[in-house]
Amino acid sequence: MKRTVIFLLFVVFCGNLYSQDVQIDYYRGELNGFNYKHFGGSTLSLGISNDTCYGKVLIKNLDLSVGMFTIQIDNSLLDEFIVFRDSAYQQKIYQGGQKYPSFLDNTGYSFQLPNLNGESVFYFKASSDEQLIVPIKIHYDFLDFIKAEITKRSFYFFYLGIMIVMILYNIFIFWTVKDRTYLRYVFYVGTVLLTQFVISGYADKYFWTTSGKISQFMSSFIPILSGIATVIFSIDFIRTKLYSNTIHKLLNGFLVSYLVALLLLFFGLATWSQYIINFNASCALILIPAAIKAIKGGYRPAKYYLIAWMFFLFGVTLYALRNLGLIPFNALTNYAMPIGSAFEAILLSLALADRINILKREKEASQAQAILMMEENQRLIHEQNAILEKEVEARTREITSTNHDLEKTLANLQLTQKQLVESEKLASLGQMTAGIAHEINNPVNFVRSNVQPLKRDVDELIEIISQINPSLPMDDLQSKWNALQQKYKELDVDYLQKEIYQLLQGIDEGSKRTADIVRSLRVFSRMDRDALVLADVNECITSTLMVMKNITSKEVTLSTHLDTSLPQIHCFPGKLNQVLMNLISNAVHATKMEGRSIEERTVEVNTSKENEFIKIVVKDNGTGMKEEVRKKIFDPFFTTKQVGEGTGLGLSIVLGIVQEHGGEIQIDSEWNKGTSFTILLPINANHSNL
Repeated sequence: MKRTVIFLLFVVFCGNLYSQDVQIDYYRGELNGFNYKHFGGSTLSLGISNDTCYGKVLIKNLDLSVGMFTIQIDNSLLDEFIVFRDSAYQQKIYQGGQKYPSFLDNTGYSFQLPNLNGESVFYFKASSDEQLIVPIKIHYDFLDFIKAEITKRSFYFFYLGIMIVMILYNIFIFWTVKDRTYLRYVFYVGTVLLTQFVISGYADKYFWTTSGKISQFMSSFIPILSGIATVIFSIDFIRTKLYSNTIHKLLNGFLVSYLVALLLLFFGLATWSQYIINFNASCALILIPAAIKAIKGGYRPAKYYLIAWMFFLFGVTLYALRNLGLIPFNALTNYAMPIGSAFEAILLSLALADRINILKREKEASQAQAILMMEENQRLIHEQNAILEKEVEARTREITSTNHDLEKTLANLQLTQKQLVESEKLASLGQMTAGIAHEINNPVNFVRSNVQPLKRDVDELIEIISQINPSLPMDDLQSKWNALQQKYKELDVDYLQKEIYQLLQGIDEGSKRTADIVRSLRVFSRMDRDALVLADVNECITSTLMVMKNITSKEVTLSTHLDTSLPQIHCFPGKLNQVLMNLISNAVHATKMEGRSIEERTVEVNTSKENEFIKIVVKDNGTGMKEEVRKKIFDPFFTTKQVGEGTGLGLSIVLGIVQEHGGEIQIDSEWNKGTSFTILLPINANHSNL
């Protein structure tokens, strides 16, 4: 560290000796008067400003043997640099700068002046969005000037070769290991290379020589890009988030500030953008403690990073001191930053190579650890398998026992279900017993009431007939005939004949009604066989309605629309009768709304053919169902009736029977408007699945 300080003091001292032959007086601002300030030294450095600088340069102690000498302004980042012969700034002898890229003949700005008795004077106008620096060099021999340019160009092309080799090598490594850190390194080195070419002036000379605006823009854009690349690469390489979270957050803040600088540059505020760039560059020293913390954390690649970064910072420091005028523009200060960046690129590449070895060792250690864990897992698996086998055996015995109990429970449940279904059937039949008895009793009473008058009329006719007995004696025949006529008139035989006919007709009608009821009851209550039989759906509906007539006739207005062209289908007729009875019974119950007459309470039963199905619709204008009720109506034991009025099994049985026939049931219900149940039974059912 002491040697470095002594060296810098030596450089500063040499710079002061070198500047004694040049005297610069300058004026900053608009050209509205000349109030020059004296600046000692051969390099004018005025910082960052939008102001234009006007200056007067006096060169003393010139070699009297040289009639014409060359002046070189070794700063290619000036926006404008114009040389004048007179103090009125009228006689222009040279014009250069980034605004006039087509006038560049080298990486700086050079012009020739005559030697007048060992002294020479010229005036200049200069401006820059970046730091305004006017370094003046004197070349007595133009050939020396050309040699210096060739040397500089050779150096930068050699520098370019080193950096390109580093870039290509690490791109190849990236394609091999697929580690994105190498891409970040390539991005970083590429932006550093471009930055050095911008500073040296070769970017203006070879990349964008035809556009002054692009040249001015790139002189700020490339350093911003380089700063972003530096932060991104450093965060990843030295793992700031892991080893130094506070510095990691600060670096993210620098990223944001670089983006702000980029926005300012795009909006034409290049000067403010340059302030941010210089501020962030001055804060780059924060990467040194970040690297030190990573080293203390045991991260070996951070050592390479620290050494490489120290090389680069040394070059940047010399470059900054040169721009401030503290040390002169010479070979060391001019090439310090590219030399430092080249060493940095090489050391970082070595660090990345070492990173591969570290990753390889970590991978091997990880694999060894994984193998140990696998072996331990295998041991644990064998032990667990033995335990699990015992538990499985015990569990199997428990499951076998549980299955046996479940089979018993299932058998009991099936028996209970069968009993419940039969109970529902008996409950439904019991509900209709009184009505059926009443229906049969009406025609029977009708017959009985006709028997007595018929018997009386027959007796009277027999009485008359008995008086016309051929075996009676013929004496007093006239008196007997008169008596017979008198009896005939008293009995009104013509009326008696008509009455007898009417009584016989009533008896016949009563007997037919009784026969119909008995036949319907026989059809309704027939026992289903195990096999399907051909049956007429309309006949099932008619028999069911006949059996339920006593219930329906006193409660609702019943209407039927039965399609007589329906084909017979294979089914279980007795079960279909139960389906119809449950649906009609529910429909009648649903219409029981207060204030309604029998005429206002309607139930419709319709049949029709729809494609390959027989469609049965039972529709009522009752209370309807809400959505929460409609979702539960097929659940066993769910009912909306009062306690004692229903078991809650009716619709559950209906659904089971319809599904047993391979059909489906649909519901259309609206609250306070009614409900419609639609049953679809297949005409050509797959009997093997039933």
